[in-house]
Amino acid sequence: MSDYYANYKQTVGAYAADVHVASARAGRYAVAVAMGWVAFPFVVQTVLNPTDAIRLQMKLQGVPVPHVFTAEQAASGLVEAVFALCVLVLLQMVCTVLFYRRAQMEGASVATPALWPLAACWGLIGDAGWWYVTGVFDPSGGIVGLSAAALTVGGEILCNRLGREFVLGSSAKAAVPFLG
Repeated sequence: MSDYYANYKQTVGAYAADVHVASARAGRYAVAVAMGWVAFPFVVQTVLNPTDAIRLQMKLQGVPVPHVFTAEQAASGLVEAVFALCVLVLLQMVCTVLFYRRAQMEGASVATPALWPLAACWGLIGDAGWWYVTGVFDPSGGIVGLSAAALTVGGEILCNRLGREFVLGSSAKAAVPFLG
């Protein structure tokens, strides 16, 4: 059992070191990716509840917020939320590609380090905080909380399979694609 723990500790330490080096090299793109992880669950939740977008817009404009919204207002909120989600996905994918491009881990044949564990950890912390504060277990909220991890896995698949030569350089061209 102690060998397993030592191996686990060594693996986690190596991963943390890789994340630290990659983040230092990527600079502002590492911060942008992390900010996208924070924003993504909120935007997904707004798509599921489109009147929240209208409510926020009215609050920002200083207009009194009604208790009930019309169908046209809800439809407008849905369009705004879906557009915001599409823009955020595009920005997150670009920032993920730029993160890996700037990180340039030596000898890596795939996007290294894999960022999905960090995004999943952030989602689990957010979900646990929500469940602790509200005292209510919400499965759909849990899925929304982990949506940033799903987006990150998609970004890594994009970097590993579709943009291998662009992201990782020409030396990675012959490598077999898999998630790192």
